[in-house]
Amino acid sequence: MSFHPPRLLRSPHVQTVVARWAGGGARNDPVADEVVLPCRGGSRLKALVTAASTQSPLVIVIHGWLGDARSSYVCRIAQALHAHGFAVARLLLRDHGGTHTLNREMFNSARLGEVVDACNGLLARFPSVVAGIAGFSLGGNFALRVACHKQSDTRLAACLAISPVIDPAATVHAIDSGWVGYQKWFVLEWRRALVAKRAAFPEAYGDLDGALRLATVDGITDYVVARYLSYSDSRDYYARYDLRGDALAQLRMPARIVAALDDPVIPAGVYEDISGSSRLALQLSRYGGHCGFVQDWRLTPYLNAETVSYFRQRLGW
Repeated sequence: MSFHPPRLLRSPHVQTVVARWAGGGARNDPVADEVVLPCRGGSRLKALVTAASTQSPLVIVIHGWLGDARSSYVCRIAQALHAHGFAVARLLLRDHGGTHTLNREMFNSARLGEVVDACNGLLARFPSVVAGIAGFSLGGNFALRVACHKQSDTRLAACLAISPVIDPAATVHAIDSGWVGYQKWFVLEWRRALVAKRAAFPEAYGDLDGALRLATVDGITDYVVARYLSYSDSRDYYARYDLRGDALAQLRMPARIVAALDDPVIPAGVYEDISGSSRLALQLSRYGGHCGFVQDWRLTPYLNAETVSYFRQRLGW
């Protein structure tokens, strides 16, 4: 992978933080229609859909944990894809982007079925085109699992995962034990999400005060799993979306992981724990941070061109 930023831009923390604003971000938010997608069990997910020409391929983009369809990194990719003729659907995970009132049950990262249903529902709106799926961080983990799922629409033909979560427990440990700024950000945003969920369903989530007093991602996870999720403990929960071992052996389409060895929240060693697959390409850069890849002092997002090139090649556009 030929990503070589200037020396002073090589810090993983600089890459990670600066990338939140690189390339204009939300100022380049494409015009989109909001759609609500019915999913299994009566659940519903929302997406922002930007159409293109009738035969344009569709790319579904999934944000990271506690992110949003209008997060700057998602807007950048959506704008770049749309500028090259793709239709783009930015899918919101449950309880993200102000959707806390849509579903009574709380978000958790193992809820894959509804994401598969939502992707299939988006493809149903584009009945004559092929499609790809891209995701960032936890969204990259979801994208890879959708790419393996036997119920995914067969027109879904390519997957791109950027800095995906591979070993959830290792990522939580990295957040809690690394630079305190990451831990504080995730804890603050998770507290806000929990408060919003309680406000939407006060009768179901009145016992969140204990979680709101905790100061680590690991601690809040233990609290939420014990009281609100149907798993024996956090270890059991993490196992449900762990991508190590042969989890990606069932890929139903070509997939590419783009990641950095200096990622402060995805330990580099986790990629050694992925079993090989002829459909999986792993591209590791020495630099880039977490979903960073800021190319130069003009804050050019390296991932824009990479994403467009990948889907043009894989989707024949």
